[in-house]
Amino acid sequence: MKPAFDKPPLSIPAQRELLSGRGLLVEDEAHVEHYLNFIGYFRLSGYLRFFVDPTDPANEKFVDGTKFQNALDLYVFDRKLRVLLLDALERIEISIKSTMNNVGATTEGAMWLSDAKNFDRGRHTEIETLILDCLGNDPAKNQHVFIASFCAKYSDPHPPCWMLMEALSFGAVSKIYKLMKGHLRQKVSQAFNLQHDVLENWLHVLSTARNVCAHHGRVWNRSFTIWPKIPKNYRGVWPAASQDKLYVLCAIIHHMMERIADGSRWSERLMQTIGDAPVDIGLMGFPKDWTEQTFWQRA
Repeated sequence: MKPAFDKPPLSIPAQRELLSGRGLLVEDEAHVEHYLNFIGYFRLSGYLRFFVDPTDPANEKFVDGTKFQNALDLYVFDRKLRVLLLDALERIEISIKSTMNNVGATTEGAMWLSDAKNFDRGRHTEIETLILDCLGNDPAKNQHVFIASFCAKYSDPHPPCWMLMEALSFGAVSKIYKLMKGHLRQKVSQAFNLQHDVLENWLHVLSTARNVCAHHGRVWNRSFTIWPKIPKNYRGVWPAASQDKLYVLCAIIHHMMERIADGSRWSERLMQTIGDAPVDIGLMGFPKDWTEQTFWQRA
């Protein structure tokens, strides 16, 4: 028997008929075919799956009355969430890089990333690998003009920290923070009103979430594999059952945005977006009364 992917792909009308055959209400054929063409059956199937009848042994039939628009509304909601998350994650990434730069450079000098004494014993080779991966085989031809110019002009083994930090990925910066000596980690974490072990964990969580969003992954009902540490002062308002859900990720982002963005209205935008959710917000880990909590109302 040939594997399914060896079969010729279905035409767009055939895909629409397939959905109709599974019990999905198609009220406007042209409308459905438009989105099947420009979003794709496979991508939409991740949202259509939510509406499958759990009592169907074959796990194919949709719940009675389910419309194509239901899945499309969920897809659009998820996209809005992803855009909202990316907006905050960009600002958090920049703030982390800037704070690490300021702490490292003022404490240990512009080349602190290149000095093994600033990192856990025996671990600086990992930092070197991150730097070399960032610089590439020919640093003088690096995609970042400022790095290429520096490497073409100077003989230093590495550019200064502010150049490297600008070019390093969020994931790489997260690892650098993890391996930094304690006195440097603590100075960075204090800027965000966190314990250094909590910030280390959160950076891993946030960099992973950033990658999911940047690659257009589904976020609304995702169970995140990296569980965030919940600070003691938040354990009363961050349900443990929501620890791997979107709610706690949003709570982390809110904490960070309150520290770095003066007058941020990110949480208000989140409330509006979640308020328009086409599904039960409990599926994302949000408590019913979450907007009434002091944590979300503080300025």
